[in-house]
Amino acid sequence: MRPRIGITVHTYEDVGPEGQRETRFQLTGQYARAIVRAGGTPLLIPTRAEDSGQPRDVLGALDGILFSGGGRVPARVFEGDATPSLRETNPERYDFEVDLARAAREQAMPILGICRGVQTLAEAEGGRLETNLERLPEHRGRHYQTLPPQTATHGARLESDSVLGRALPRMVRVNSFHRQAIDVLPVGYRAVAYSDDGLIEAIESDDGRVLGTQFHPEWLAEIDAGFGAPFAWLVARAAGG
Repeated sequence: MRPRIGITVHTYEDVGPEGQRETRFQLTGQYARAIVRAGGTPLLIPTRAEDSGQPRDVLGALDGILFSGGGRVPARVFEGDATPSLRETNPERYDFEVDLARAAREQAMPILGICRGVQTLAEAEGGRLETNLERLPEHRGRHYQTLPPQTATHGARLESDSVLGRALPRMVRVNSFHRQAIDVLPVGYRAVAYSDDGLIEAIESDDGRVLGTQFHPEWLAEIDAGFGAPFAWLVARAAGG
């Protein structure tokens, strides 16, 4: 049986064609395709309890979990000296995913976090974020690209003894779609990749159960198979490897 990998899905309210209010789910298909290529079965998890159930119940159907990015926050939220917390950008999703992450950690479930997902994992375990990169001259304008997501726009240095470092050259180029970033790691984690301007681009837990990337490997893997390593790692861990 292929390992069952849950993927969190952005959940939002919208107006339907007949004017009715309705709940919608949004997720780029690249996450699911990457899991399928790695040998897993993707299962989608809406990010609020009324649509998915309680986090501990959700985990009973899974072998591993991927905390996705997505759910774009308007740029105006970060204008000037604004410093919104990660929770303030989407309270309902944040609360659900933090509970889900903590429950998954208690069960020693393998976890992969991407972009917003890695930020959520870091905060759930006691880490801290830089909440507005545009306030910092050394990072301004560098980490929310306008080019397509398959396009790498800045360099990153990988640790050779990491999941990514064993699959890719030590120096790579990655894509970038974030306005916040990990500033202080949680206890029990290490940074395994840095951008060329010094931001944390990937983390791993010391117990080998959590991997996270600030960039989006689900898109880069369509150009370079080496970027499929995080998904292969998750599926292998979920299968008991």
